[in-house]
Amino acid sequence: MQIKEAIGSFFVEFTKFETNCMGMALRSLSRDPVFVTHAEQLLDFEARLKLLERMAFAREVPAGLVAELETCLLRARHLRDQRDEVARNLMTDADGVHSLPAGIGKPRARWRRNADFSRLAELENLWVPAVERVQEYTTEALELQETLRLITQKLEGELPAAAGAR
Repeated sequence: MQIKEAIGSFFVEFTKFETNCMGMALRSLSRDPVFVTHAEQLLDFEARLKLLERMAFAREVPAGLVAELETCLLRARHLRDQRDEVARNLMTDADGVHSLPAGIGKPRARWRRNADFSRLAELENLWVPAVERVQEYTTEALELQETLRLITQKLEGELPAAAGAR
């Protein structure tokens, strides 16, 4: 699998998590479809994560289920950071500009004849994601989708009467 295909797959799966799964979780805590629609449209990803956490506390979800939700959302935040990093790298590559990672000086204008080009390739891999790494991110996005689906089912089981009252 080429890197562009891997990145595309990762972005698709993360977007499914971000939109579909997060929407299901919000709906499990609030049966007000207008509220959920507005939250999905107006709030960024981080704000929706915080909203989910706060709604779980407000709805008095059992502590064990809140802990599961918080763990899932922590993983989602980490994966979002990875997605943002991959997107930044794509932008850099598309512009044809490669910036070195923090802490690494600028390359010399002239390389010595016997320069260690394997070290240069190693440095390049610091900011260009490998296909395997992006595939791991895709797998994580799929796992997060399933985890949040399971949590959503548990939430719906815990809050059927209260959710119907709203």
